[in-house]
Amino acid sequence: MEFEENYWWDSKFSGLKFVGSTDGKRYVFAVSRTALVDFFQTVDTPEQAILNFEENRSRFESMVQRFVIGERFPHDDGPIVVTFLRCIEYQL
Repeated sequence: MEFEENYWWDSKFSGLKFVGSTDGKRYVFAVSRTALVDFFQTVDTPEQAILNFEENRSRFESMVQRFVIGERFPHDDGPIVVTFLRCIEYQL
């Protein structure tokens, strides 16, 4: 899976989004602020959530790649949400 360099904060979702593609299919991933701060046990602010993502981006990319392939998510059903429980389940 190849990941686009850009990512963005989505205030309406209250989390961070990033994009990856494989086999000509584009996937949008949405990582909740709660997952970003609770998993890493840091202060609950958007700034800290973004920092946690930046510092652990390769781990998030590896995790979403595993669950897209393993669970065969469709690529056109909207963002695939990464929750705190998924972080635990996939041993982020």
